[in-house]
Amino acid sequence: MAGVLVVADDLTGANAAAAGFARAGFRAATASAGEHADVVAEMVSRFDVVVATTDSRHLDPARARERVGRVVRAGWPARLVCNRIDTTLRGNVGATTREVLERVRELTGARVAVLCAPAHPAAARQTIGAIQLLDGRRLEDTEVARDARTPVRTSNVVTLLVEQADLDVVAVHLEDITGDLDALADTLRQHLERGAEVIVADATTTEHLDRVATAAVAATAGTDTVWTTSDPGPASVALARAMGLADDVPGAPLLVVSGSATELTRLQLRQLVAERGAQAFRTPGTHAVPDVDATVAVLHDALDDAGSGGIVVLATVLDESDLWSPTPEEAMQIPLALARATRRALESRRVDGVFTTGGDVTAALLAELGSHGLEVSDEVEPLAVSGSLVGGPWDGLQIVTKGGLIGDARTTIACLDHLRSQVDTHRKQVTAAESRART
Repeated sequence: MAGVLVVADDLTGANAAAAGFARAGFRAATASAGEHADVVAEMVSRFDVVVATTDSRHLDPARARERVGRVVRAGWPARLVCNRIDTTLRGNVGATTREVLERVRELTGARVAVLCAPAHPAAARQTIGAIQLLDGRRLEDTEVARDARTPVRTSNVVTLLVEQADLDVVAVHLEDITGDLDALADTLRQHLERGAEVIVADATTTEHLDRVATAAVAATAGTDTVWTTSDPGPASVALARAMGLADDVPGAPLLVVSGSATELTRLQLRQLVAERGAQAFRTPGTHAVPDVDATVAVLHDALDDAGSGGIVVLATVLDESDLWSPTPEEAMQIPLALARATRRALESRRVDGVFTTGGDVTAALLAELGSHGLEVSDEVEPLAVSGSLVGGPWDGLQIVTKGGLIGDARTTIACLDHLRSQVDTHRKQVTAAESRART
């Protein structure tokens, strides 16, 4: 499941929220879910944070709530559900806040509280006395009050939420936010005990957001209260950190797919096992033509067992006893079956990156994954290149590839080390996720 599910009402806000989580070290993706919430269900196993845009800012409140509800159900379970709202409070802020609260309550059966901290300090959006300011000015004194589609009539966050959604809202001001942290947690606890559904928090700096998030977690420690958020993104990142979700971001294994039978490839794979602790598996099947169903089962078990930082090797040939002389037809079928099994495994198991050896296998795998090709970023060693997939459901997947007769005994190790470094860099980027459904 995704650690964090964010529901955004427009694409710009979704991208900004995803970028904030990516900077914090989460694997983040955006997904367009306006009319197709089911796409979210396909993404939650692949990323730490899924930000689904509903394109609902300018819809009537009932339709906006319907879209938000579908996304929350499709993306469940998640450890934190966030309602990404506009920094200037345009759109269905109250309706979407209520929908997230009610859907999470329905799905958990627990008490649900909303931390609403609409400040975005880096963008000069501040909240003081529950009043939302844009560059130091009340919203009703700025051009957003004259927005053609969603004019903002009040900058009072509490008033807006109560008027739009009849929520039980209380405000916590800077005097408390900047004071003693234990006292702040006690204040939040008392508000919740008195029945508050939404706590609106002042903030003018990122530190203020971090403080209120830390206090929120402390206030509900040992209870069944579930926090959600309603904010432009920074407070959601702060709460995810306070909940320890950033510490729990799991890595995934690297997958090696080898269809090469050369003596050099076998040597390289043995060296990889010896020096990096890779787990190597020969494809099951008649001779070297993989049995797709059986190979998928092997991959599922191997990737589950490998865990973060592991390396799984799937090869048609691991030692000399595996060698045989395929017919031309069988030689054509080997890479196709290997690629098909790999694709099916990746539909339900996450990997950080893929290393392929053997030109036919690489071509077959790119075609099976629906990729248009590779965006090449580097040459690890002569004739061994790194990059990422372009297009298709696995767009952006990090990959290193080489031929079966390339390099020396340690070349595959160098390629896997490079791939891991490449993956670590890529974690700070945001993926525009697509559905994996085959047409």
